[in-house]
Amino acid sequence: MKKYLLAVILLTILSANIAIAGGSNCPTEGLVPCGNSTCPCQLCDLFIMGQKIVNFVLFTIVPAIAVLLVVIAGTFLILGSGYDPSLLSKGKSMFSSVAIGLIITYGSWVIVNLFFVLIGLADTELGNRIGNWFVFPCP
Repeated sequence: MKKYLLAVILLTILSANIAIAGGSNCPTEGLVPCGNSTCPCQLCDLFIMGQKIVNFVLFTIVPAIAVLLVVIAGTFLILGSGYDPSLLSKGKSMFSSVAIGLIITYGSWVIVNLFFVLIGLADTELGNRIGNWFVFPCP
């Protein structure tokens, strides 16, 4: 049931982004930046779509889930301090799990993007675009 619900949520998000993607010439918003008569799709657009999906997951979904889990862990710690001592250990383990998960998620993202920068596939100008330092060079 959980897998079915997750699949429905992801399909809804992707469908909404694809529906927004229409427009004149090559739009910059939406999931797919092509697909109309004035802007046909190319192989490069597949990579742009993949980058948009990764950015959406890393910068929209992961922080929201992390905040939710930290709130739940804090609730366990507050309730465990007076009612149930087992909730204290559950809250502490949840805090550490969230921290380790965020370190693994964003650490792997930094390592992969650093690799792309070092081999020359990514453009980086840290002084000018500090918030958007991974850009896929696409003609």
